[in-house]
Amino acid sequence: MPSNSITALAGVAGVLGLAAATPTVALAHPPDSAAPATAPGPTRAAPDDEILAPPPTYQASGVTVDERVGGRVPLDAKFRTQDGTPVTLGDVLRGELPAILTFNYSDCPMLCSVQLNGLTASLPAVGQPGPSPVPSGGPRPPGIIVGPGADDGREVVFRVGRQFRIVTIDLEPNETLDKAQKMRERYLERLPEDQRAAARAGWTFLIAAVPGDATQIARVAEAVGFRYTYIKDRAEWAHPAALIFLSAAGAVTRYIYGIEFDPQVMRESIYKAGLAEASAAAGFMIRCYHYDPGANSHARAGVLALRFGAAGFIVLLLVAMGGLHRARRKRLPNGVT
Repeated sequence: MPSNSITALAGVAGVLGLAAATPTVALAHPPDSAAPATAPGPTRAAPDDEILAPPPTYQASGVTVDERVGGRVPLDAKFRTQDGTPVTLGDVLRGELPAILTFNYSDCPMLCSVQLNGLTASLPAVGQPGPSPVPSGGPRPPGIIVGPGADDGREVVFRVGRQFRIVTIDLEPNETLDKAQKMRERYLERLPEDQRAAARAGWTFLIAAVPGDATQIARVAEAVGFRYTYIKDRAEWAHPAALIFLSAAGAVTRYIYGIEFDPQVMRESIYKAGLAEASAAAGFMIRCYHYDPGANSHARAGVLALRFGAAGFIVLLLVAMGGLHRARRKRLPNGVT
């Protein structure tokens, strides 16, 4: 075999070997709505950075939020608090304060903690005097207070437990009281000490009224358009990240998506929820689930076949090159190499 042919074959084998050894990428797939409507035509990402979309048949493809501004949560939905007290959602929302509703669970591998960390990071700023969303001469929801030293009303304070409340519904119907309590305490501890006592009274974690029965969780999620599903193979809940603002009567007023929350957007959202006034959604939706295109047994078998094939080809090529080299040396006169 001519040496240039051997070189060409070796080059092909090298490409095959590198391609076959490339690790499978497993990434979460962001929603199509996250892309700007005026974005230019699609461009190809670098192969190592390309985000692979799951097939339409993937069971978590429907994880999203169907916005239902103006819709009402079922106030008769039954739960237990983190302390084990039987309550209805109406019991928790009773009073004049608006609420922020979230859906999370303690064993969430990533998004729940990131979302709640973002929420607790914004609360101290919202709880300090800041620019008022109240228009000059505009109405003030119950509980709203003017910040110290701001008698002209240009600064206001919103603190959980005083001007609004937070309700976190646990997606896992088998969640234990111990886990719910520890989850709640973890985030309360992130708040400034002077805000913690009020927050402890104003932030309620709700778990299934009957362990293992997800009916009431699903009722509330359906009412606000929160789409989630259980991924049996991974024992995880696939879900979006959203703060859902509710009026004191339980009507949806706004959705804020993402994991970081601008204090002024939060102030405006709480203020309008207090007035039962609807607002357009803000932020970009993030969904939590794991899609591994290499998890399918056929795909895995194909990758292994490519790798073994490339390795076998290289071995055969090296054996052939060695045989050709020995044959060539035999044909040469003695002393010539």
